[in-house]
Amino acid sequence: MPSIPLFKVLVDDLDKAVAFYNNSLGMTVLEDQHLGDYRWVLVGYAEQPGFGINLDLARDDVEKALVGRQAADQPLFSIATDNCHRDYERMRVRGVEFEGEPEVQPWGTSVTFKDIAGNRIHLSQDT
Repeated sequence: MPSIPLFKVLVDDLDKAVAFYNNSLGMTVLEDQHLGDYRWVLVGYAEQPGFGINLDLARDDVEKALVGRQAADQPLFSIATDNCHRDYERMRVRGVEFEGEPEVQPWGTSVTFKDIAGNRIHLSQDT
């Protein structure tokens, strides 16, 4: 069966991005390896084995132009939770800047924030 084991997020400062995803979002550094002049970094939630986010340093002008804009003005991805208000508070006290407070929608509760590179990320709880 096909699966999606990872996706890439371009960043302009790899150390700051690793710290944000680890400390602010509560993810774990799954892999951090130097492969010659390339640094391979994979972060994710320990509770979700088999999936990670490859934080990758933007190298050329094309990649640098995409930092924080990989999904234009839409959220790049969503983080699902069983308690949006709880995780909103946890992330907020860790320095995550949200675009507002969690709102109840017909399908659940959600709120959007930006990562350290400027990508919009959606935190959501289904009803």
